[in-house]
Parts: sequence; C-alpha cells; structure tokens
Amino acid sequence: MTEDAVSIPEAIMRGEGEERSSPEVPRYLYADPDLMNFGILEDGRLAACSERHQLNLAKPRPHAVHNAVEEIDHHGLKGLVMELGRGYPSRHHLFLARKVRKAGYPVYFYWPMEKVVEVIDASRWKSFFKLYVFASIFCIADMAFTSLWGAMSPPDAESSDGSSISWSRIIRQIQKKAAPLALDGIHSHHVSGTGVYLRTDYWSNITAGGSYGHTCHVARKLAERTDDFVCLMANRFELLDDFGVHQVVVEHTAPGVEPKMLAASGHFYSRLKPVLEALRPSYIYERLVPGNVAGARLSQELGIPYLVEFNGSELSMARSFGKRPLAFESLFLEAEKALFQQATAISVVSRTVREYVVSMDVDPAKIFINPNCADPEMYCPPSDEERRKIRRELGYTDSDVVIGFIGSFGGWHGIEVLAKAIPRICNQVGEARFLMIGNGNLRHLIVGAVKRSGLQDKVHFTTMLPQAEAAVIMKACDVFVSPHHRNMEDGRFFGSPTKIFEYMALGGAIVASDLGQIGEVLSPALRPSELGKPVQDAGDAVSVLCQPGNVEEFVAAVTALARSPDLRSRMGANARRAVLSEFNWDRHVGRLFDFVDALSGAMQAGDDRPSSMPNVSDEQVSVDPYKKEIQRQWDNDPCGSHYVKAVDDDETSRLEWFKGIEQYRFSEYAPWMPKTMEFENHAGEKVLEIGGGMGTDLSRFAAAGSEVVNCDLSWGHLQLTSENLSLRGLNGQFVHGDAEDLPFADEAFDLVYTNGVMHHSPNTQRLISEMHRVLRPGGRVIAMVYAESSLNYWMRLVLMYGLLRGHLSKWSIGEIMSRNAEISDVGSNPLVKVYTRRQLRAMFSCFERIGICQRQLLAEELPLPMRWMPVSLLQKLMGWNLIVKAHKPKLE
Repeated sequence: MTEDAVSIPEAIMRGEGEERSSPEVPRYLYADPDLMNFGILEDGRLAACSERHQLNLAKPRPHAVHNAVEEIDHHGLKGLVMELGRGYPSRHHLFLARKVRKAGYPVYFYWPMEKVVEVIDASRWKSFFKLYVFASIFCIADMAFTSLWGAMSPPDAESSDGSSISWSRIIRQIQKKAAPLALDGIHSHHVSGTGVYLRTDYWSNITAGGSYGHTCHVARKLAERTDDFVCLMANRFELLDDFGVHQVVVEHTAPGVEPKMLAASGHFYSRLKPVLEALRPSYIYERLVPGNVAGARLSQELGIPYLVEFNGSELSMARSFGKRPLAFESLFLEAEKALFQQATAISVVSRTVREYVVSMDVDPAKIFINPNCADPEMYCPPSDEERRKIRRELGYTDSDVVIGFIGSFGGWHGIEVLAKAIPRICNQVGEARFLMIGNGNLRHLIVGAVKRSGLQDKVHFTTMLPQAEAAVIMKACDVFVSPHHRNMEDGRFFGSPTKIFEYMALGGAIVASDLGQIGEVLSPALRPSELGKPVQDAGDAVSVLCQPGNVEEFVAAVTALARSPDLRSRMGANARRAVLSEFNWDRHVGRLFDFVDALSGAMQAGDDRPSSMPNVSDEQVSVDPYKKEIQRQWDNDPCGSHYVKAVDDDETSRLEWFKGIEQYRFSEYAPWMPKTMEFENHAGEKVLEIGGGMGTDLSRFAAAGSEVVNCDLSWGHLQLTSENLSLRGLNGQFVHGDAEDLPFADEAFDLVYTNGVMHHSPNTQRLISEMHRVLRPGGRVIAMVYAESSLNYWMRLVLMYGLLRGHLSKWSIGEIMSRNAEISDVGSNPLVKVYTRRQLRAMFSCFERIGICQRQLLAEELPLPMRWMPVSLLQKLMGWNLIVKAHKPKLE
C-alpha cells in the first residue's frame, strides 16, 4: 500500500448501482496481496474464527484506498482481511496488521490457494514477524551464495540414474542429437491421436494476463483439433478447467532462482517420461520457459514431434528491465538453442522474435510468425443495457467517456506516458474517466499523478483480474490505450501484446504506439495530426498510432477520440472485423497446423516410437475440512504404528506388537515421557485422555491404578486402544467424541491428559475450556503441544521444507506443517499448529499454578556442529514438545 493510493469511490462504498447488502452480514476490508487494492468482503463466518480455519472467501471487486483504518472507521467495517500471495507476510503486511489491531479491529491472513484463514492476534503477529525476519535473512544469504556460485561454476543436475552430469553436457547432447520429426496425421486441421501441451515455469504461478490467456486459448483450440488432449502444467490454470480442457499438474516447489530453474529439467524429465511413454502422443506442444530442456530430451528419446512456442527472450527482458543479467546467461542461451534445433516447428509472435531465433543458427524454414489473438466471444462488444449496467457498478454515467488500460504496469507498457497524460486529458475533456486494470512495479507513478492532480473521482483502479472478469469490466470503455514506448536494451521491441487484440475484439477505439508488431497489427491507422480536421472519416483505420513516448501526440489522439463518438464507433467496428477474420484463436491454431502439415510433408518421418507402458493414473485428492482430515489421518495411520512392523492377527502376536510400540516410544523415541507425564502418580483417580492414539499412554495410567476414559475423534484409534487394554487385562471406557465439545458432565475427572492433540484442533481455546469444565476443582491438566521455539520447527519445517525446497513461495507455514509434521501413508494433511510458552500461559489463564517444560529431541536431529552437546540439555531449550501442567482452582 502506498501513500499515493486513491480512495474507494463513495458510490461503490454506499452500494449505488449495485444490490445493497444485508445489514446483518458483517463486512470487512479485504486487501489484495500487494496492498494496492481493497474491496468490501461480506462474510458472517469470520467472527467465529479463533486460530486457523478452512474458509473459502469470495474475493470482492478491488479498489484502491489510502488509509485502511480510516476506511474501516468511516464505513463501519468489522476488521481487515489480507490476502497473501506467498507463505508468509511482507513487512508491509505486518506493519498494516499492527496498525489495524492497534485501532481495535481484528486482522485475518487469507491464503486463497489453501482456502485458509488465520486470526492474527498479538502472538501470531510475533510469530509471523520472526518468520519474516528468518526468511529475509535466508533470501539475502541465498542471493549472495547464488551470485558467488554463478561466478565460480555452472550448476550440476541429476540424471535419471542418479549420476551427476553437467548441465552443459546434457545441453550439448541434445544439440548433437537434434533430429526434428515430422508430424503425421494432420487432416483438415485435425490431428489423430493424443496431443500434449507442456508448460513448466513452476516459479510463475500466474492467474491472469497475456501469457495466461495465450496458454489457455491455444490449448483449448489444440484440444478441439486433436482426438485426445492433455495439458501437463507446473501450476493449475483455472481457465483451462472452465474451458473443459484436461490438465495434470506436475508440481515442483523449488525456489525460482537460476540454479534451481536449470536443475528443474531433471525433475520434470523423470516425472514426464513415464507419462509420455504411456500416452504415446502424436505431438508435444511446449511453451518454452528458460532453461528447461525436458521436453526436447523426451522428444528425442521417445520419437515425438516437438512443436515449440517462443514468445520472446526472457534473457533480453532480464537485461532490459531486471536488476542484472542472469548469472548463467550463457547456459540459458545454449538451452534455447538446443530446444530450437530439436523442434519440428517454431511458432513465434512477431518478425523481431523470428529474427532472434534465426540469429541462433536455426533453419528459417521451420519458423512461423503467428501473432497473438483474442477470443471474440469472450471479448465482444456489449449491448447498450449491458454497458450501462457495468458502468453503473463502477460509478460511471452514460455521458462519461471511459478510457481503459489493462496490463502489468511494467517498464515496457508506457506507464510514464500515461502518468503525464492523464491529468492533461482530464483537464481538456471534462467527461473523461480512466479505468486502470492491473498491478505492477510502476503503477505508483500513475497513482501519484492522480493524487497530486486531485483526480481520485475520475480514475478507477482495480487489481489484475481473471480473464473472464476483465473481459466484462472492459466493456465499460469507449477508448483503449496502449502507450508502449521502450525497446529492449539489446534489440527492438519484440512483443505481441494480447491486450491489443482484446481491445480490437471489444470494438472500442484504440490509441497505441507505432512500435514493432503493435503498429503492424493496428494498421491501417490514423495519425494524431489527422484528427484535427473538421470532418474526419475512419475509412479502413482500426486505430490511431502515435510516436512511441510522445506525450503530446498521445494526449491529442485520446482527446480527439473522446470528442468524436461516431469516429470511435466506426474505428472500433473495423478493429473487430479484423479479429473475426484473422486475429482469433481458431485461426491462430489453424494457421499453425497448416504450416506444420506443409513442413512435415517435406521432412522424412522419424523412427518408430517405443512400446506402450501401463496407464498413468491422474487421481486428485480433495482437501477435506480439518476434522475430517484428522479422522482420515488416524483412522488409516494409527499414531506410532509406523515404528514397529505389523504382525499376525493372533492375540499373542498382537500384544507383542502393542508392547513393541510401547518399547520404542518410551525407550528410544521419548525416554523422558514416563516421568514427565506422571503415569504412575494418579492411582485411584479418574483420568480422561483426549486422543489416546493406540492406548500406549492410557495403558500406563490404567496399569498404575487409574480409572481411565479415552475420548477420541478417530474410530480407528478407539478400536486399537480398546484392544490394547483388553489384551493386557486392563479396563477402560472408550468414547467417540469431539474434544471441543466433550460428552461428559461437569467436574467429572481428577486429571485430563492429552498428548499431541491440542495443536490439531481448530479451536484450541475451546478445547482448553472444555478440559477446565470437566475437571473437578483442584484437578489437574497435563497437555503436550508442538513448540514454535524448537529445532524441528525452524530447521526442518521452515528452513528445509519452507525455504530450501521453496514451499514458502506458495504455501503458508501452517500448510507446510500439515503436509510434513505427521507421517501419512494416505496423503492426509491434518491441521498442525505450534505455540510459545507465552501463548500457552495466556490460553491456560483460567487455571492456576501453570508450569511449562520443553522436551523431545533426538540425537540424529541435531546439526553436525551441535552433536557434541548432550541431548538431555538441548531438548529443554529447543525440543519439539511443550508440556503444560496446571491446576483448576479449588472452590473457596
């Protein structure tokens, strides 16, 4: 969030032009990940949240705000929800959360991929602050190490047999063996057999924008023209699901740094090879990503024709708009060359890109220029009533002239031109209104210009929207602008912006820069100087083209079109006709297949393909609510059962199995536990264990003379606990129930014992209240939870899984713990939380004489430099378990 951000339009906040919400439903301010845009979320479930909960929130339409606390105060909102785009907050999220909490409002973090909300109280804020600091230090160190590594030597990769092979050698092998293969079976723009679309940029989890739309629309049309079709993706594209295109996510969670990007070839190669052997596809169509040669290797090894889409050099982008060139640039360039050499055909979006590919000694005959396109059904001109409704929702009137821009506000989008032009256009045309869709690192230039000029009521900002939503909101516009003005540092502008074709399909007037393919596609065109004539006819013109970077021409063109509705209408109609005839995705893929068919006819067919392998299953596991995951986890993976080999079903063998588990638990895993947990100190007392697992601890209480009761959410655990005690000749009561709503009378027990259950409960505070309720006055609680201040949390979960393996780039630390803290053979992800001593003292405040100790650390878990230190000492400082012991106050 910047100080230059503009306020939510009052009309939207009051609900003018849209259906009024029910006053009974609580409303919250909802912040996008970049804190540039905010919306109003209506949801009655948030007030009931206590810690971490699964909720699928309906993301509201975003608008910019200047001061979050003032917005909440002014509009009577209940609190703030901040969407996070990665696993941990930035310092801006943390500072805003502290500010809002200080004002007395609740704060929630929300991860839409996980559909999870966390309540950010003082303790959670401190935990996330520590996580932010830890991750920031790691990132700084990692960048320094990567730069040093890049200066010293290129990275290595793991081959399929596990041997270490230099990446430069792999790339040279692909270049040496390059043998483009003809694509047989194209008949009337249709391919027999199976087609595969491949995209492996695992580090770029995009949900909107030109690249996203291009992939989805091309895949959709390829699927329509192929018997069977599947997309093998590094990230899920929801628009493909909407289109009904089958996709399989081949997940990879490494950081998006150069060595990992190169090494990802090995990961995707090993996972894709059995899939392609099973499918025996007629072709692979790959959108190239930097450094990944898996597709080309598999094309060579399996004899599959290889169609390549190359939309421009990422290396050139890094030089022109990044902070520095890539450290392994030469290796990335060699990888590009290898892919081009193996390709049957190469589809590029512009003449400039074609020249770049030719410069790498690639045969020009197999390079096909195929510009971007638009979907004329998704991007279609609105009816008068539809346009009026959309405008009303945005706060515009019928007399307003709406000028639209969509994009990532990057260095090549002409943002500097827009920032200078908007105040001048608004000054010259009173009816002018601007709709700015998207995010980016230069958006602050426009936001600042708008604020300085007092134009907050004339400029409407949204974040980058999903394609379907963007296609709707863009229908409010009369004029579209594309003021690109920068060439690449090492060459000419090579882009084919999809926004241009979407503008054309919507039938609005267009003002753009005469730059590269933009000028080619948007011709014939008028020039700004021609618009000053008293009588002006559009003729065949589809746009007005300006000199790149010329603010005077840009302002003149936009103001002239704003004053000429008839000219806008005729020019827009011309542009849409061009999309219907040439620049649509159906024609795009049809042209590609025509080119490949002709090219294949001149090529000699490749070798026979390898025989089929067994079919590969593509079963997806849905995410269940947390308590169902708890049941699924321990009904199928009984706690402790992994450490001792299963035995036969006779009673003697079963008892030995239970005793073996007990032996391992108290001799090898946690020898501290019998004394600390006081199994032998409660003879004659009524003891309730919550979540008894396999009955290992409960049997110790029962053997020492306690009257024991086990309450468990897992039926599987209850059955095993009952069997365990029965085989030992011990008695007990076994109750299926929820710890957050215990099925027992008040003051029924002398001791409540729970070991490793509280941190799996969605409402831990409620569980503590229930334990307090069922305890007799003077009764005790002994409870174990996982410790945040532990070696396991920081070194294994945060460092190893979260940072070194890149999981924190996508998932929250809570999700990482759910996936990795417990052993699961069935893929369940139960809720897992960690606590500090201070948190536990606050949560157990209804008790007295609270004592907390720390335990559980194995020698093999210690880093090598620490293994000289006694584990018995270290576990008291950094063990994985915190054990709380407390008394319920006696009655006076």
